[in-house]
Amino acid sequence: MSQRAFITGDGRSVVLPAGRTGRIGAGGQGQVYLTQLGGQPIAVKLCRQLEEARLIALQRLEPTCGTIATLPQQRIYHCRDGQRGALAGYAMRYVESKRSVSAARLFNFEEIAGLQRFTWKDAVLAALRLAESVAQLHRYGLVIGDLNPENVLFEQQGQAAGTSTWRAVILDSDSFQIASSAERFHCPVSRPPYTAPELIGADFATTWRDASSDAYALAVIVYLLLLHDHPYDNALLQAEPELEVTARIRRGLYPHAAMPAAGLRPGPYRPAPAAISEAMDAAFRRSFCCEPALRPTAAEWMLLLRDLHSQVVACSRNPRHQHVAGRDCLWCAVEQRIGTPISRYSPAPTSAKPLATQQTPEQSSQPAPADPQGNGLEALRDQLRLARDLVERRAVLVEQLLQLEPVLVEIAERCSSPEQLVDEQAVLERLSGLRNRISRWLGHRQKVEARQRLADQLLELATSSAASTLQQSRELEQQRHQLLSRLAGSCTAQLAARLPLQDPERTATALHRQAANHRQQRWLQQQLAQQPLRSWRMEGFGEGRMALLERHGLEQGDQLLERIDQLTSLAGIGRGLQQRLRQQLENEIQTLQAQMPEHLASPQIASALTDLLGPETLALIHTQQSLIDALQADAGALAIRCRDLNEQITFSYQQRDALQQAFNQLFSDPSFAQERSTC
Repeated sequence: MSQRAFITGDGRSVVLPAGRTGRIGAGGQGQVYLTQLGGQPIAVKLCRQLEEARLIALQRLEPTCGTIATLPQQRIYHCRDGQRGALAGYAMRYVESKRSVSAARLFNFEEIAGLQRFTWKDAVLAALRLAESVAQLHRYGLVIGDLNPENVLFEQQGQAAGTSTWRAVILDSDSFQIASSAERFHCPVSRPPYTAPELIGADFATTWRDASSDAYALAVIVYLLLLHDHPYDNALLQAEPELEVTARIRRGLYPHAAMPAAGLRPGPYRPAPAAISEAMDAAFRRSFCCEPALRPTAAEWMLLLRDLHSQVVACSRNPRHQHVAGRDCLWCAVEQRIGTPISRYSPAPTSAKPLATQQTPEQSSQPAPADPQGNGLEALRDQLRLARDLVERRAVLVEQLLQLEPVLVEIAERCSSPEQLVDEQAVLERLSGLRNRISRWLGHRQKVEARQRLADQLLELATSSAASTLQQSRELEQQRHQLLSRLAGSCTAQLAARLPLQDPERTATALHRQAANHRQQRWLQQQLAQQPLRSWRMEGFGEGRMALLERHGLEQGDQLLERIDQLTSLAGIGRGLQQRLRQQLENEIQTLQAQMPEHLASPQIASALTDLLGPETLALIHTQQSLIDALQADAGALAIRCRDLNEQITFSYQQRDALQQAFNQLFSDPSFAQERSTC
């Protein structure tokens, strides 16, 4: 069998079979192969077009990003006579197919039927895991760009004592949008069903995307996981029944909007988001009916899905169904409506629960320690609780303003023109009818004048009420849009992106420990910076090799600490010498740790809030608190004005009815018979 030879950036050989043998994936940008490197299985992606600077920027990301995305671990080059040639692709960690499942399989009930013990609660957990991974990548400044089900795997980490750990892994990291210190790399691709409406038709090679575009794609995938249909697909549009999904997205034809387009209604074959919960319905409306800045962020989806997952219970009528506690079963409702079963979920497990019983990162961490010395933990918890509260209050405000839209439309339909109150033509025709003519002939001026006066009052009431209502409703709608714009311009969503708010108690402990570790690491680096490498006695490092290290900027211990993993790229420094340096560095660090001052060695370092959260985040919390308080007051005043306007309209209708009744009574006067007989 013919083979193709490649070489890594550090000089190791990689061999791939020719043709399709060993290929485990293919797409528009390249092909993926399974092979070995250093005795470990890896996946190698050979790309048609690739920017080496982009791969370098991805390799420099926080290591935790590599656990939730298949980031480049090594750059792979063509091998020409043992020499490195042009860039061919990159090596990444291999996600074992036997311990993973593609998100695309979890939308189709036929596929779900082939999975073992997969319940609707597991689908909710899968959505939560995806939101966690997207939020983590956003926290480090990445935008996925091409977020779609084919690029998402749910990977099982292990199984013990009846529980397992799963996480969502994002594939095709070479298309991520990322900014390095010197250059910005765009995401050049996107799949239409998951492309935000504001990006449809855009030139992706030059369009810099916001994280809100990922938030849109995430909302679509969450909708698919929970309701098993694309949010724009299960819709009946009378005028254009065959309209494609992309056109529906561009025109905002979401069937569960507060104000759906004329002739648009949801189909009967899937549940509505409101059947899950009001909170999920509101989140989907914000995702598909609001401007980009008002969409729920990935961090907000985490909060919503975590709460939803904790509320899922088994259906009392069908063991394959699950739903939110205290609500009717959404699947039973659909099956009763269409007269046929559709759900292919497994019966709710009673013992082994491979997904549903999985511990969250917060649950699996150690309990939060007590704070007997007042070391700032409680103050940090208070700030995190406040930040979470601000994110939730912002979501509630957006939903309140969206709910006011149909109220204002109803006001306009009830009383924004005189014709909606009084039929002027009918009133005038009655005034010119036989009864008035007879009254004039017989000299009953008072009756004629009374009828005319009531008619004038009716028409005046209609005109004045309609003019006042139209003006006020326009002002209220303008205020509603202004409030939405102010909310869109707020930075509360940045809090959700910056801080893991799902559990303020444990997050505070984690941040506190990170601050302690950071101080310890900084102290160690300061101590290492005072130790020349020449003062270390290392076998195999004579004058020549020491001079080589110094020529490459490696003179002090802290410099070696930063670049220890890249040493094999230096000519004459192999893996054996690298390991000797690593061992020497570890010995020096252990010696320094034993000498570390007691106040630094303790994990309970008292830290100021500015040290733990950073001055920018702390200032953002307090600024947003003032903004949300003001917006909440303004939104409450707007709701009161809408209520008052409705009451004003109701009073106008009551006046209209009273005048109309008096007007009609004058025409039913018993003397009319006498008038006619006299005539």
